[in-house]
Amino acid sequence: MLRPRLVRLLSVNMTTSLIVIGLTTISCSGALGQTGGVLNAPPVVGGTGGLAFPDSDDKSRFGSKPNLHRTATGQPCVNIHGTIRPQIVNPTVSEHVLIIANSCSFPVGLKVCYYQTTNCVKTTIAGYARRQQTLGFSPDKDFRYSYTEDFN
Repeated sequence: MLRPRLVRLLSVNMTTSLIVIGLTTISCSGALGQTGGVLNAPPVVGGTGGLAFPDSDDKSRFGSKPNLHRTATGQPCVNIHGTIRPQIVNPTVSEHVLIIANSCSFPVGLKVCYYQTTNCVKTTIAGYARRQQTLGFSPDKDFRYSYTEDFN
């Protein structure tokens, strides 16, 4: 008589434990799913002048497309173009300038870096705004950059 009651009690406790474990797994996987794709996404790459863009090795290295904020029509919200501006005092040194435009109504956080370096600038572009951001100074006449968008 004790044995069936003990089995029933154990089965109820095991079911409750499995439900709790299942709910914990679901809630944790949901939290990881929100940030996992963003952290592992490749950056968007651009450049100026005659510098060749990298092959598709960024896609094979990261295994996915960049995560971008998009408009209602599916176009990326942020558009970035690089340009150089020679200094007036010393024309051999150029200012590397990024022209950033946001075509969406909400602000977008960006992390822009020189391509494959840790020399970065963090900035936020307001909704429907356009502005210039200096990335750095160099004697090089051309440069490449990469950027990721912040989804937090």
